[in-house]
Amino acid sequence: MSNSASTDLLSIVVRLFGLTLLVIGLYIGIKVIFEAWHLYEEPQRIERFAEAIEQGSNLDSLLATISSDKPSTNPAQTSEALPQLKMTYFLAWGIVVVLLMVIGSLASTAIKTGGQLALYDLQVKQIAKQLLTDAKKAEQHPEYRQFPKD
Repeated sequence: MSNSASTDLLSIVVRLFGLTLLVIGLYIGIKVIFEAWHLYEEPQRIERFAEAIEQGSNLDSLLATISSDKPSTNPAQTSEALPQLKMTYFLAWGIVVVLLMVIGSLASTAIKTGGQLALYDLQVKQIAKQLLTDAKKAEQHPEYRQFPKD
């Protein structure tokens, strides 16, 4: 296999990998947007996540026992009269927002990297053109030279 053929094959493989990465990044990015929109439309969907956090951490029950141990300043108020504040619900919202942002950031990076790989030859040509321009400039103006000419 000649050097040119192997270079062409490698270029095709890199471009295909870049296109695949680009498509996967777009798909994940769209899924993140739709999931965020569904959570906006149906905020009760977060309750399943909050229940899973409560089962694993028992945070709400721990906070309920801590608050029931403190003596009440107003005897008319009892813990049964007040609704229980579910901290896992708010914690679940925080975790979901952070997860959506991290996944969105990863999808954005995949899109950028996939696009760069898909346009592999274009970037190489731009770099080569810039190098030739810099070499001509250094030849015309000796003060631009970084290394002595042999």
